[in-house]
Amino acid sequence: MNRQYFKFNSDDILEILTEYLAEKHGFGTFQSKAILLGDQSNGIRMVAIIGELEDDEIMKTDLEELDKDMKYNGDH
Repeated sequence: MNRQYFKFNSDDILEILTEYLAEKHGFGTFQSKAILLGDQSNGIRMVAIIGELEDDEIMKTDLEELDKDMKYNGDH
């Protein structure tokens, strides 16, 4: 039986997810900012923003503040 094992750190997870989302939503080159929030007992979630490469405002976005009022909008 063929098996492969994987172990990702938080940077790997964020990169994989933001690249997936950018491709899914039609971004060629993009800029992104993402964080993982929560813990094992309360659940872990990712909050991310993806935009055009020239959109420098992305880096100024407070993702923890955004998390407070944002509803889940994932497709899984």
